[in-house]
Amino acid sequence: MLAAKAQNTAEVDDTAKLEFYRLIGEGYKAMQDGRTSTIEEVREKIDQRRKGRRG
Repeated sequence: MLAAKAQNTAEVDDTAKLEFYRLIGEGYKAMQDGRTSTIEEVREKIDQRRKGRRG
C-alpha cells in the first residue's frame, strides 16, 4: 500500500515538473520572439488551463 502511494506521488510530481518546464520553454521562446505579457495575462492563462483540466 505504501509503495503504491509513493508511486502515485512521484507521478504527480513528474507531471508538475513537466508542466513547469513546458511553461519555461514557452516563456523563453516568447522572449526570443520579442513578445511580452503582463502578470495578469499570465495569471488568466494559467487559470484557464487549470479550468480546462478539471472539466
